[in-house]
Amino acid sequence: MDFRLPSWTRPGLLVVLFACLLIFSGLNRFDLRDSVEPREAGVAADMLQKNQFLVPTLNGRAFLEKPPLSYWLQAASMKAFGYEPFAARLPSAFAGIATVLLFVFFFRHSERKDWLILLSGFFLLTMESFWAHARTAGQDMLLAFGVSLALLSFYFAREKHSRALWFMFAAGIAIATLTKGVVGLAVPGVVIFSYLLVETIFLDKRLSVHNWLQPLLFTLLGLLPILVWLWFLYRSQGFAAVKEVVWVNSVGRFDGGYAQGSHAEPFYFYLKKLPETFQPWSLFLYIAVWQSLKMLLKERRVLFFVCWILAPYILLSIAAGKRPSYLIMLYPAAAALLAHVVVSWAQQEAIATSSNFAKRLKWLVSIQAAMLSAATLLLVVRLVQVDTPAMAGLAAVLATPMLVIMWRSIPALRVFNFVASCAGAILVIYVTYYSAVVPSDDHDQSPRALMAKLADFAAEGRPVALYQPSERIEGATSFYLQRSLPVANTEAALEKLIADNADVVVLIMEQSPVDWSKFTNEARLKYGNLWYHYVSGKR
Repeated sequence: MDFRLPSWTRPGLLVVLFACLLIFSGLNRFDLRDSVEPREAGVAADMLQKNQFLVPTLNGRAFLEKPPLSYWLQAASMKAFGYEPFAARLPSAFAGIATVLLFVFFFRHSERKDWLILLSGFFLLTMESFWAHARTAGQDMLLAFGVSLALLSFYFAREKHSRALWFMFAAGIAIATLTKGVVGLAVPGVVIFSYLLVETIFLDKRLSVHNWLQPLLFTLLGLLPILVWLWFLYRSQGFAAVKEVVWVNSVGRFDGGYAQGSHAEPFYFYLKKLPETFQPWSLFLYIAVWQSLKMLLKERRVLFFVCWILAPYILLSIAAGKRPSYLIMLYPAAAALLAHVVVSWAQQEAIATSSNFAKRLKWLVSIQAAMLSAATLLLVVRLVQVDTPAMAGLAAVLATPMLVIMWRSIPALRVFNFVASCAGAILVIYVTYYSAVVPSDDHDQSPRALMAKLADFAAEGRPVALYQPSERIEGATSFYLQRSLPVANTEAALEKLIADNADVVVLIMEQSPVDWSKFTNEARLKYGNLWYHYVSGKR
């Protein structure tokens, strides 16, 4: 096992450059898509247009599912760069890069620091779900950064006996709670509780009140920003608004009491998702978790990362509401654990030189190389399918040398060559896919076309409105049209709206239960799997 680093390498700099290339490349190549991006960008746009930043609003109505930090950052980005998709995504992009930089900062004094920084940053950035969320307008990446800042500061404040890091811990709690409320407190809380419990019972074998009180006191400090915001929200909107943020949209989603948009799933939902979670390093990670069980009571840092993965995983599995994106908070711990286990293999010479170990490791990295080779082939085929043969040829030319180096590094287990070639191949795969393949279906997956048609009617001097719009449609109007639109939520309100103004054009989803014979269908467009109609009064 060749675990040498070339003398020219600067791991921190390499990680930062790789992060910027991977996350910023093609960030504006495709429109807002799916359900999350139009809604989240729309809330920020609505607040910016109304110059009102206390209460998050969606198409003019209060939208209190989450605290406002993410919306503030997106609004600031739109103010600086305009209503462009990349402007809505920039806060997530910077949060993703900042999360990787935490490894550079906290591992800088560790034994084998160069490899820990390089491997943890590499594993995290190349986990497809983490990378994709770093390029998505929303809260998940900012929440992951806040949670990671809090938990890494907690651990290293105790390991290094650093008082300053406790204030960074409080800052992490502040970011996490101002991003997603109670969840931003619950996840760090359950990790710290489980770690301190194991430490007290099995490692220290005594109760130290100071160990428990210190994180509690600095947690209270970290809660001050959201408490201040909740106070102003109470003064402006009353107790019901505070209850909706703190209880209905947090505890209600956990116990299933909040039915609307709760994403209710059975308790085994995340178990079904295990094969795709942490890809493309799932197999590596599950082996690393198994290997780390032997080290739990010897290596406190490994114990902490295992607690970071398992405790929130159990908590989120118990919760009624489940989405794969909720697990993003666990990805930094998974990357750090992988890095530490790989480094521990290299440090144990008896293991690293064992023929049986080398044989198993070669099989493992061969499987990984085969997966990346297959992904490259599938990418080239998909590029041809979307009529970009030149891009397919370029991707093949760029990826092939990386794959050759990757396969040639396996017999001698040259770790740096394998990591560097993997990084290059993944960079080609991810960036090319999102720069050429994803934009090809913008007409189906983005609401821009729907909004452009509404804008055409408005340009003719005709009023436009919405009928029972989804949150993504309301958000799209604020982002793409830079305005709020009237909404009719009942058929009677729709008929009155049209009766009051014969020229009004209303956007209606085809599945809406209305009497279509009362209206004139002026246009029809498809968005996703649904058809939408632009209707006016009967003529």
